Amino acid sequence: MKKRIASLFLAFVMLVCAMSVASFAYAANKKEVFAHYSANGKYKVSSFEFTLNENDFTYKVWYPKDIKKMSKRPVILYCNGTGSNYTMQNNTAGFLSKAASYGYIALTNTDKDCGTGASMDAGMTKLIALSKDSKSRLYGKVDLSRVGLAGHSQGAACTVNLSDPEKYANARYYKAIYAASIPTNAIEEMQNCPYDTTKVKVPTCLVAGTGMTDSKFICPIDTSLKPNFRNIQSDVYMARMKDVEHAGSFETMHPYMLAWFDYRFYGDEFAAKAFTGAAPELKANPEWQDFNYKLTKKSIKLKTAKGKKAALYAKWAKVNTANGYKLEYSKSKSFRNKKTVTVKGAKSVKKTVKKLKKGKYYVRVRAYTKVGKKTHYSTYSAVKTVKVK
Repeated sequence: MKKRIASLFLAFVMLVCAMSVASFAYAANKKEVFAHYSANGKYKVSSFEFTLNENDFTYKVWYPKDIKKMSKRPVILYCNGTGSNYTMQNNTAGFLSKAASYGYIALTNTDKDCGTGASMDAGMTKLIALSKDSKSRLYGKVDLSRVGLAGHSQGAACTVNLSDPEKYANARYYKAIYAASIPTNAIEEMQNCPYDTTKVKVPTCLVAGTGMTDSKFICPIDTSLKPNFRNIQSDVYMARMKDVEHAGSFETMHPYMLAWFDYRFYGDEFAAKAFTGAAPELKANPEWQDFNYKLTKKSIKLKTAKGKKAALYAKWAKVNTANGYKLEYSKSKSFRNKKTVTVKGAKSVKKTVKKLKKGKYYVRVRAYTKVGKKTHYSTYSAVKTVKVK
């Protein structure tokens, strides 16, 4: 009975505010990352459906039409809000088709109460099977190292539950979460799908609207966003879009979802501008407020360090979230009188330092990420020694 009351309440809220957000959902936005991902990507899109006998839900998959000619593609699993699914909401098909136009495989289903994660976990299992089936159009094309979870309302709670390895073995595949308008746990307990964000150990972006239905009832900043922000055990960003109601929050905010996954999966420097740098767009965008973030320490590996004639060469592993790297070298094992070379860009993972004197040098590297006025550093790599000729 409690679950039915909660579901009816959320359905009523969504109906009341749906018309008020429809015209705003694709409003022009002057900020470049949001504007870029508001438009479709470069790939044409195809789709197909399948039904699982174990739960009678239908699943739909969108993917780049020319996927056979492409490398393995990243994945977005989208979890529906209460009382909704892609057959009922054309906008869901719209932004998932758009995700495919950016090169993603996107999957959702017809479950209107997906909060526990069970139906979406079954879909993930099937997706893995399709990637191994030589007769499938997805054969060999699913990048299981880049799978993201996205969800709205009860679906946001679903993403948290899916990422819990104590609940689902497939949790090991999920590398990032984008959760829009996650309800308070009190609401989700009434719907029999409580969640625990202290179990979340993957990078997460939490967004919501400041409209009354989100800010006063379903996703208040003090009883939902902030506590969940504090609980998450990984990098986490938080922001709210002004005047957006609960029903339209995902549709309105989805461009930042695409930027989030491009940033976390590939270290895309353009997408990163929404979250990092001297003026993160989520903070600078006048249509947003309450930007906050928390970064955990990263580790970095110095893969190669070689001495050359009057020079040294170093190469390290990429850190997708970095704005750049600090390469340090010294003739002292304790790095006394060290020299530092700044290498900008997450993808710039090698450097040759020239005009060095002959001798033995100690070399190490660390990544840095700038957010506003603060610079955050990874731990140092292990030290390598080189002999400069």
